[in-house]
Amino acid sequence: MRSLRRRIKAKTYNTALIFIIIIMLLLNANLTVYIGSIHNDAIQAELFRFTSLKTLSTAFADHTTKFFTEDVAEFTENAINYFKEHIWIGPRLSRGRGTIQGPSGKETYYNLNMSGVVSIMRRMGYDYEYWVRDDGVKMFGNYVMIAANLNIRPRGSLVQTSLGMGMVCDTGTFAKRNPTQIDIATAW
Repeated sequence: MRSLRRRIKAKTYNTALIFIIIIMLLLNANLTVYIGSIHNDAIQAELFRFTSLKTLSTAFADHTTKFFTEDVAEFTENAINYFKEHIWIGPRLSRGRGTIQGPSGKETYYNLNMSGVVSIMRRMGYDYEYWVRDDGVKMFGNYVMIAANLNIRPRGSLVQTSLGMGMVCDTGTFAKRNPTQIDIATAW
């Protein structure tokens, strides 16, 4: 009788474990990819040979810990590369420094009413909030508003500036003289 109870108990535990694993797979696509790679490494057969819930859960935890550690390392590397590409460490445009060589070329600033520019951008489908940052830089959503040569950088193009990632929203006469110059909208 005891042996029958143990088998029923073990079968219940194994069924519960399989159910838990299925739920985890459905909830986490990354984990599904990892389980697929376990199959490729011929480890899957070994995992299913475990009869003890404790042993199986320990093995499962060890493999997932390794996977997520590698995933975090890759994420960290990608984040560092992103910041290297998008954070400018050179001079920053300011009222006192009216012209600089920024990450995308010559930068200047201008202060005009932006209501017409914002209307054009919204008609184009950009439904961002217009606001002015504490340092006086005019923003469209999360982007610094800039004017550029629309033949090279059409409206909506993203351009790195010394004051943050910019979005081309406008143009000006400067674009004929210096086609790569950008003009940053400010309240200065």
